[in-house]
Amino acid sequence: MTSPLRLLLADDHEVTRAGFIALLAGSTGFEVVGQARDGQEALDLCERLQPDIAILDIRMPVLNGLGAARILQQRQPAIKVVIFTMDDSPDHLEAAIGAGAVGYLLKDASRDEVLDALKRVARGEEALNSSVSARLLRRMTERGAGAAAPLQALTARERQVLGLVASGFSNREIGEKLGIAAGTAKAHVERVIGKLGAADRTQAAVRGIALGLVAQPAGQWP
Repeated sequence: MTSPLRLLLADDHEVTRAGFIALLAGSTGFEVVGQARDGQEALDLCERLQPDIAILDIRMPVLNGLGAARILQQRQPAIKVVIFTMDDSPDHLEAAIGAGAVGYLLKDASRDEVLDALKRVARGEEALNSSVSARLLRRMTERGAGAAAPLQALTARERQVLGLVASGFSNREIGEKLGIAAGTAKAHVERVIGKLGAADRTQAAVRGIALGLVAQPAGQWP
């Protein structure tokens, strides 16, 4: 039997934490192993409990969720971070991606949306709220993010790789789909990240979609 995903939930409102736990009731695939009231407490609990996923609110005392996410990315990169917030601001989404978050959930999401997003993150995919992502992509496009240079810089193979990255595939899965070794796929991904001036594969996917290099995956949550 597959072990349930171990979750750490950080939010300074007890009612919100209780509501999230109630939302997971009846689902055997998840277990909340710890609760924190601020970002520093979340870091301490992550160190002790080693959850699979840390679910962080943005606005918390002592240390906010973005700060906690950034530190977790440095100290414990194996722990995946999902931001759980009322803030539907593209600024916060961009900051969350920069801090290493792979999920961005709004608190008005349905139970099915939350469960699906957590499963996607556990599989190594991104789960970014589609409406906020669309606004961020439009804004990046309006900035004139130098579309011509990346279009010329990426080879046909690198565009294939970028498309698979945007669809949430791991290096191993990319290698299988393209008939190349996982190490070769990893090298392609690293070159794509570098050419797009991105910090990581999530940011590369967002930037690639914004620049029109790849289409937004049809199955992107929600």
